[in-house]
Amino acid sequence: MTNVLTIGKITSALEMWAPLSLQEHYDNSGLILGSPSQEVRKVLICFDLKPEVIEEAIAVKADLIISHHPAIFKGLKRIDPLSLLGKMLKQSLENNISWYAMHTNLDNVIDGVNKVLADRLGLKDRHPVLPAETIRLEDRPGAVTVEETGAGVVGNVDAIQGVDLLSLLKEATGVPVVRHSGNCPSVVRRVALCGGAGAFLMDNALQLGVDVLITGDVRYHDFFDAAAKGLWVVDIGHFESEQFAKQTILRFFTKNFPTFAALVSEKETPTVYYF
Repeated sequence: MTNVLTIGKITSALEMWAPLSLQEHYDNSGLILGSPSQEVRKVLICFDLKPEVIEEAIAVKADLIISHHPAIFKGLKRIDPLSLLGKMLKQSLENNISWYAMHTNLDNVIDGVNKVLADRLGLKDRHPVLPAETIRLEDRPGAVTVEETGAGVVGNVDAIQGVDLLSLLKEATGVPVVRHSGNCPSVVRRVALCGGAGAFLMDNALQLGVDVLITGDVRYHDFFDAAAKGLWVVDIGHFESEQFAKQTILRFFTKNFPTFAALVSEKETPTVYYF
């Protein structure tokens, strides 16, 4: 018989791992649609909540969708049932499907969004590039320490040529094109990594003596500024740098709720395509 949990029990466990107090001020992580008392028999995990994910949740009879990016990011003043978001809300309400987002709070834990890619690159002696500000003790569950929280991850790797690191990144992420600032070092030993848009960490990465900052969504002038400052910046794409978030959340469920039904979306389509 399939286990039954409440949303509240699931989210309490998730927030011991990635507390909502760690999300950035502009974010909207947490329970977006639904009630903590709702019973859940199956969870569907996705990166972006899209219409095809709602359809998939209905088909597999999922009661809760956990996404990385929040489907509702800014304040809403009206809901148009004919709009994309309105249709998704209507379908979800009609089928008793709740929404929960793990965004920058999952970015800001050492074993969160960046873990899998850091593992694939062999990062050792990891710590945040930009440590979190002081967190009130009552807002910080015992499972998370200040030393383990903050933006990005920095660590050491076995010496590798810069061009070989680019090939390793393409192999590790499946991305066909990698953009970089051109000042590729002959040898890389210290790496900073930030899933999503992490160019804001350039100065912090420089202070930590890294050979490269790997991230996504790097703007044209950021490449110029990085090279001028002597920092090699590599852009592997926003989704590509965070794509393992789904597997990371699934791994959490497998470990903490081993007999509970949790699935990763198989219907979600990319947002950016390459040719």
